Amino acid sequence: MSNTFDIKRFWNYLKYDLVSAGNDSGLTLAILGAMPVFFYGIIEAFSLIFSGHVTNIGFAGKVGAYVLAIGISLIFFPAKHYGTLTDKRHGSNWLMLPASRQEKWLSVLLVTCVAVPLFLLAELAATDGLLSLIFNGTYGATALKDICSGMDSVWSELSTEAGRIALSWPYGLYLSWCENILFFTLGSLCFKKSKVGKTFLAAFLLGMVVTMLTTLTLKIFGLPTELELSDVTEEGFIRGINIVIYAIYLVYFAVVDVLIYLRIKTLKH
Repeated sequence: MSNTFDIKRFWNYLKYDLVSAGNDSGLTLAILGAMPVFFYGIIEAFSLIFSGHVTNIGFAGKVGAYVLAIGISLIFFPAKHYGTLTDKRHGSNWLMLPASRQEKWLSVLLVTCVAVPLFLLAELAATDGLLSLIFNGTYGATALKDICSGMDSVWSELSTEAGRIALSWPYGLYLSWCENILFFTLGSLCFKKSKVGKTFLAAFLLGMVVTMLTTLTLKIFGLPTELELSDVTEEGFIRGINIVIYAIYLVYFAVVDVLIYLRIKTLKH
């Protein structure tokens, strides 16, 4: 049996990781997935109290439920599920599990970037759809339908005869989820206390450092820090944007994934 990767051993560990995630975070994720119900109930309750009748739920109210549920999930889940690995008792037990560090690292990526968003989106879509079906008069169309229509309109505005952004909006939103939850996962594995707060602080400081280094690099090499759009063709501008987008994502995920792996590899108690 390979000490690096064995498919059967990895599958057994992945099942353990998923069950463990369900035990420690499943209820909270289920509650967050029902956020459209809470938003709808709160808005209608306030409407009854102050106006005496129910009201139609606007676009902001329906989409707000999605945004809040997703935002809390990508911050909460890493600290709740993987944050305990820095604790001596839980971390020691985890280190003794029969799986290699590579298998545990791959499981972290699959759970955070595949299992959690699938579960959360499925429940959000289910509760959103049921509200639209049962309370169609006041809830209206599903939030997913409104989101898709809105994002399609925005993306169509970004498309021109010269070209378009080489990234569909569903894929862009998914990559945004992955980059954020992986960063909070890294913070949960690195910080022993105040994991969420310290991760936010690290993101703020890192953003400042990257901005200053980028500006300094441009000045050192004599490159313009301000882009004159008149000097760039529309086709060249779109092509440049696409290159920058993919380069940033490639570098970001390579760095964060490697750092998570190194942290798992060096985790000791």
